[in-house]
Amino acid sequence: MRTGAVAAYGIKSRREGNATVQSYRRGQQALRKGGSDVDIEGRIKRIEQALDHLFDGLVKQRAQIGSGVAVDVAGHTLTAKARGRR
Repeated sequence: MRTGAVAAYGIKSRREGNATVQSYRRGQQALRKGGSDVDIEGRIKRIEQALDHLFDGLVKQRAQIGSGVAVDVAGHTLTAKARGRR
């Protein structure tokens, strides 16, 4: 395990976090489109789009959590190896 692995997982976690936020914002935008004068079918379509973006964001958030855990595991592994060399 190398220190580069910790940095790589950290970068991946940040990228996935940014993608999560982007998906959530798309969902918000889908809900904000139109106004009260939109027919019921238009509203349902917007809600479906918003839910699709929300679920996409949740999947990306799960990937971000996995990368964060990988950072922790890699860091602890490096620390344990360094202590063993003393």
